[in-house]
Amino acid sequence: MIFILLSQVLISSLMADQSNEILGLEEALSLAYQQNPHIVQARRAIEGRQGDLMTIRTWANPEVEVEIGGLKRDDGGRRKGRLDSITFKQNFDPPGVRFLKSEIAQNDVAIQQEALKFVWSEIYLEVRKIYIWIVLDKKELELKQNNLKSMRQFFSNVQLRYESGQTLKNHLQRAKIELLKAESDYLKAENDLSVDKARMNLILGRPREIIFDIKDEFKEESLESNLDALIETALTKRPDVKMEEAELDSKTKNTRKEQLNRLPSYSLGFQRINEDYEKDYAAVVGVSIPFWNLNQGEIKKAQAEREAQKVKLEAMKNEVAFEVYAAYQDAQLATKQLDLFKKSLEEANEMFRLAGLRYKEGEIDFINYLDQVKASMDSRMQYYQGLYQLSQNISALEKSIYSSLRGEEFLK
Repeated sequence: MIFILLSQVLISSLMADQSNEILGLEEALSLAYQQNPHIVQARRAIEGRQGDLMTIRTWANPEVEVEIGGLKRDDGGRRKGRLDSITFKQNFDPPGVRFLKSEIAQNDVAIQQEALKFVWSEIYLEVRKIYIWIVLDKKELELKQNNLKSMRQFFSNVQLRYESGQTLKNHLQRAKIELLKAESDYLKAENDLSVDKARMNLILGRPREIIFDIKDEFKEESLESNLDALIETALTKRPDVKMEEAELDSKTKNTRKEQLNRLPSYSLGFQRINEDYEKDYAAVVGVSIPFWNLNQGEIKKAQAEREAQKVKLEAMKNEVAFEVYAAYQDAQLATKQLDLFKKSLEEANEMFRLAGLRYKEGEIDFINYLDQVKASMDSRMQYYQGLYQLSQNISALEKSIYSSLRGEEFLK
């Protein structure tokens, strides 16, 4: 009974801790790096390649050949069934081939390690995107809540005017419509926030039901980087570029391996003979010679794969340079647009303040007031969307160069 009570208290405590969780962007990124299913799969893939490397570095299994004679029955119906000989053999590749196989397998491990980084760059961008989107959701919810409050007050004012005969019924009906729309917009904003939080839990590799709030807010970011330097960084640090470079190295080594396979492979062994008239020991040497065509087919195939990989690597570098250029241009555009949105916001705040005063004093009519409120709301939301877009574009630029522009430690 005591154990059950203690368990219930512990569970209640854990649920309370979850419901009070305040998640920062840095904590979200750390959780994603530890728990995201795609990251976990990429780590397991590395272990698989390391297992292949261990296998390649191990000698080939020895062969044992046993000869048993005397299986035919004699006149008395007996068989000798005796071990006549036993042979142990160890096979060896041509000189240098085993070393090249090991180098290629080591490249496979390196490629998978870079694949983990590439997956992380995708997850990094997604976590930042969803986190900042939740910030945007909260700002939108705040605006919708304020708008709902204003519409309720506005409806009350119109209703009082209608009851005193100072306004028309269609104005009251229009105010009711605007109030219902504001309530609908508020409910949608609440739903969007809940869905995006569940999406964040999903990418963090944990149950969607976990309740949390975020602590970071929007901030105006600046972009001070040289395009040529960014492209150089991308060509040096991008995981997918490193993967293709390692693949080219493997194709080159494979060409050399196939050329060495022109040389004979051999085996060394030991034989024990135990026949009636001969009991002896012998060394066994075997040689396999690629006599027919001297492995020309495999060499030609390896050379073609190497040349194709060179073309692929060069094409990828050009694509990477363009991707960095496009991301840089988008970030520059978002910066300029944000400056315009900020100026528009300053005007919108003043317009919203004056609209209520002027309507109360009868200086503007019903429709004009609603238009000014809507324009003010749109300008505020546009400013927040501009902050989101700039943050997202900078994150995309970071992904394109696989390096942080914010002084963070997450892309290395």
